[in-house]
Amino acid sequence: MSRTLKVILGTVLLVGGTAGVVVLLTNEGLDRAEKWVSIGGVIASVLAGAGGLALSWLAWRHPQAGAGARRRAKSPGSSVGAGGGHGATGSATPRGVDVRGSKGVQIGDDNTQHNTF
Repeated sequence: MSRTLKVILGTVLLVGGTAGVVVLLTNEGLDRAEKWVSIGGVIASVLAGAGGLALSWLAWRHPQAGAGARRRAKSPGSSVGAGGGHGATGSATPRGVDVRGSKGVQIGDDNTQHNTF
């Protein structure tokens, strides 16, 4: 089923359901319609709260790593070997990194680098 067909079908079902609820509530009278709307609001609120709780639990169980964490995971122990854009070649260990021709090298995280040319 194509995406356009799904959107059209969802729109038709939403409009049809809304029209059905309006017809049902107009035949019920004002007092009973108010009660039905209150019950529907409670059900919608509970479902939205349960959905939010489930999403937050899933996000807590499976955190998404940022780009920096993924880069460090590829070559632990050296951010130079992971960066690739600093002219570094060789292995990811500090002794095996070839930095010939580079303008500046920073190994590890939380360091400060000052370059003067």
